[in-house]
Amino acid sequence: MSKLDPKKQASAREILDAAAKAFSERGYAATSIDDVADLLGATKGRIYHYFRTKGDLFVGIHHQALEWALEAVGPVAERDDIGPRDKLHAMVQQHAMHLMNRHTYMGPAQHQIEMGLASEGRHKEEAIAQIRAMRRQFEEYYVEVIKDGIAAGVFRDADANILVKAVLGTVNWMHVWFQADGPRDSAAERERIAAEIAEYSVRGVIA
Repeated sequence: MSKLDPKKQASAREILDAAAKAFSERGYAATSIDDVADLLGATKGRIYHYFRTKGDLFVGIHHQALEWALEAVGPVAERDDIGPRDKLHAMVQQHAMHLMNRHTYMGPAQHQIEMGLASEGRHKEEAIAQIRAMRRQFEEYYVEVIKDGIAAGVFRDADANILVKAVLGTVNWMHVWFQADGPRDSAAERERIAAEIAEYSVRGVIA
């Protein structure tokens, strides 16, 4: 999508927004191109102009969600002016805020099993390989800060990869329980939730 001009990028994003909402409400298997077109208020032809299959939409959602996740966490992970504890706290907080602020993309982007369904019958190996590489990069940001914290004696001496799985599991599980636009949802409430999850995550690994 980044190869498109700005106007076409905006149009493709509108389609992905509608698809993400449809997938998050119905699931990948139960969603059709017609469902996406209905949410978009457009014809299927507009969708097919940018995305040839439902699988292309699903892959596009994953790619966009990961781009945003890397943008949210990467700048914090690459800072060298804060220690491991504060860095991990800030990374988790930014990660949680990303998941809440992009909530319609959140659920579909967690369903890795359906990635196989989305690739059936099409040659999407390169796109899916890129998504997996982005996932590895995202996780590696966490692995590095945990390793740094262990080396500094700030985090307990344990398998960094296992600690990262536990932290990411805590944050990513938000797609199950977070309710956007609920009675208590607000910018301040999202900040509070993100701060609580960040503090919980740090306490789970602290020495």
